[in-house]
Amino acid sequence: MTNKENINELEAMRSQFDILKNKLNNQDIINDQLLRNAMSEKMSWIMKYVWFELLVLLPLCALSFYGMRLLIPGLPLAPMVCILLLVAISIALDFYFNRTSENDWNTENLVTTGRKLIIMKRLRWTQVAVSMPIAILLFFWYASGFEGEEAEVINIGMIVGGVIGAIVGLFILVKMNRTNDALINQIRELTKEEF
Repeated sequence: MTNKENINELEAMRSQFDILKNKLNNQDIINDQLLRNAMSEKMSWIMKYVWFELLVLLPLCALSFYGMRLLIPGLPLAPMVCILLLVAISIALDFYFNRTSENDWNTENLVTTGRKLIIMKRLRWTQVAVSMPIAILLFFWYASGFEGEEAEVINIGMIVGGVIGAIVGLFILVKMNRTNDALINQIRELTKEEF
């Protein structure tokens, strides 16, 4: 073999190596994009739930208060309005706390997105810590409007409903935070950074 043949062979190998390197780099980009899309999909159920709160739970709550008012015309309106206002504020905070955009997953630094997810978890727990005592006080105020025989039955129903609602709400909160934890762990593995 001559020097010229060796040089040609090295050039061909270098060219093939460059092609292979480009393919591997493109594969990393595709895998990274697939991972980001998967993370975005994992987060999407939370926003679907928040929309469910707005479009189903809030109107259902308003209709149930309206029905109670029709059944017992003397019920005070103020506690009902305050409870509905608390629910509406809670839903608005859910929209604010749980918002993520495609930009968070596609172009933004994942470490920044991971930090957002950690803050999101803290804000959710703070919201529960603040709103739960307020809700209990408002329901006591609402329960004070019932008199006579119906008061005991309705109050027992409210207590049972409140306990069931609290259990379901805490289950959903824990599931949201587990979703965040899974995403945070994926981001940590991908970026090899602690935040």
